Amino acid sequence: MGVIVVPTAAATSHSSAGCNHRRLAVAHHAGTATMPKPPRRLAVCATETGFFTGETTIAVTKQGTVWMSAANWEWALARSNDKGRHWTAYTVPGPQAFPGCGVGTSAVTNCDESEQAKYNTVADAFLWADPRTSRLFWSKTYGYAACSSLNFTPSNGRSWHAVTRFACPGGDYEKIAGGPPPAGGAKPVGYPDVLYGCTNGPAPTFVVGPGRICYKSLDGGLSWSAAGQPLPSPLAPGCLQFQEPQQVGPDGTLYLPLNCATLASNPAGLVKVAISHDEGLTWSYTSVPTGNAGSDAGLIGGVSLAVDRAGALYVLWPGADDKPYLAVSRNGGRTWRGPSMVGMPGVVEAAPFAQIAALESGHVAIAYYGHSAQGSGRRLNGYLTESFDAAAVKPTFYSAQLNDSRHPLYFPVKSGTLPRNDYLGVTIAPDGTPWTGLVKLRSATPDAQGYIPSTGFVARLVPIPP
Repeated sequence: MGVIVVPTAAATSHSSAGCNHRRLAVAHHAGTATMPKPPRRLAVCATETGFFTGETTIAVTKQGTVWMSAANWEWALARSNDKGRHWTAYTVPGPQAFPGCGVGTSAVTNCDESEQAKYNTVADAFLWADPRTSRLFWSKTYGYAACSSLNFTPSNGRSWHAVTRFACPGGDYEKIAGGPPPAGGAKPVGYPDVLYGCTNGPAPTFVVGPGRICYKSLDGGLSWSAAGQPLPSPLAPGCLQFQEPQQVGPDGTLYLPLNCATLASNPAGLVKVAISHDEGLTWSYTSVPTGNAGSDAGLIGGVSLAVDRAGALYVLWPGADDKPYLAVSRNGGRTWRGPSMVGMPGVVEAAPFAQIAALESGHVAIAYYGHSAQGSGRRLNGYLTESFDAAAVKPTFYSAQLNDSRHPLYFPVKSGTLPRNDYLGVTIAPDGTPWTGLVKLRSATPDAQGYIPSTGFVARLVPIPP
């Protein structure tokens, strides 16, 4: 059983789990002004977990439990059973990478509980729920130990399994995904999906890459074997896959989004996708058209990818103007529609860059930090964009600012170390609700150990009657 280690921390002044029916999403087509009479009305619901957090990922199980990584310096997950109205910190039982414990994997390891030790050891926690089974996976890297740990629950937290050496050798930015086996691929046993763990690999060095190596599991996550190494590759010169999650299509195809340098040998190859039809053993590479948008994806990521249940492929990246651009392929990356600017009109994106999730045909959710085009970028808000027909010729998008501008998520601080925040989480729950987990600073001054306090900021869009 998991252990609740912190009392419930309510974090909303509104009823209905932080819902504000006056904060409505605006409807718009790609790159255009808002629509005066939108076909849907969507409102923002947002609450705070109350626990220190950094790099975020979020998952919702079929039981309706919302899980967010991480809480309390990656010691725990934040969990809500009432759509975010109340949050508790949940310590996953069993061996795992604990902050401040170096390379130890035991819950009884003597650990340095200073914030400096926690900041510099365990990192890059990643949370993912298999949409087909709701099996929940939580991984963390040991920093420079070139290894990660994995804990997963098939029962929404009632029982857990530990894999103390996950995606090894490899280290940093480990990600998990899964889906059905491809035609002719090895079949999983005792679990319907082939699982993939991809991490920065041993070529030429751990942690900094640019190598990327993938592992696969055919038994639901209990054991893992090397699948293949998509990067570095002469077919994708100057390309990196540093932190963005891989995805699996309904036909078993494995996709990795890549951001690439502008090279003479790689003309217009600013954004690519690595594709495997044999469970990661071999890879091909396709270029995503960036058109006049360009790309501002950086060394540690910025290109995000999602696949819906109809097989449509969505690739999202920050353009040269720091606005989110989307390209869509309905044939596995052979041809593309786009790019189209799909962010909230008048908003400039900020790092960590936007992430995209998909579920049913055409249904996508995009989460990002940003600010008004007239702003300086020193005060950042959270945004969530949803579309129900994103694969259409002229899709409609619904975009909302998630927080009150008087209370930004990021703002200038006087001194101190900010939370580590290289990526953010977004998902679409089994009931179709889009959720995002972001970071909100709680003070402009550091605590006694020199770190800026923060909290998890969790938001979703909900329909309201006309």
